[in-house]
Amino acid sequence: MIKLGVITQMESQRVRKLFENLKKETFRFGLNHGDISLKNTIVNQAKQVILLDWGNAEVSAVPHGAVTQLMKYQILGLEEGPNIEDFTRHLLLLRTFNNLRWAIDRSPDLIEPYTAFAKQVVDIIMD
Repeated sequence: MIKLGVITQMESQRVRKLFENLKKETFRFGLNHGDISLKNTIVNQAKQVILLDWGNAEVSAVPHGAVTQLMKYQILGLEEGPNIEDFTRHLLLLRTFNNLRWAIDRSPDLIEPYTAFAKQVVDIIMD
């Protein structure tokens, strides 16, 4: 991350502490939709909102997995997102770094866009 310019050496130490603190948390895991948006919802006659198209669903920490997805949409300017607590923001940073690490190892053509997104996340988290 330092080599790609995502974070500085000083930020690296701060990020490390954030990730170490996550180890102290207890997580519940469940199925997260993976693509929460208006296009994937309907409202039935009983006024219940129903999520459609679970093709991007994945098991992750709940409810944090869904919230990190909403944060990503907000950062990319795709949708309005909620106010997010620090814990979930730190999980988004962890997931973003993990995705970039994956791109470095497995998909070099994605390194540039994943690096750009990681920089955006770092700027938000480090404020």
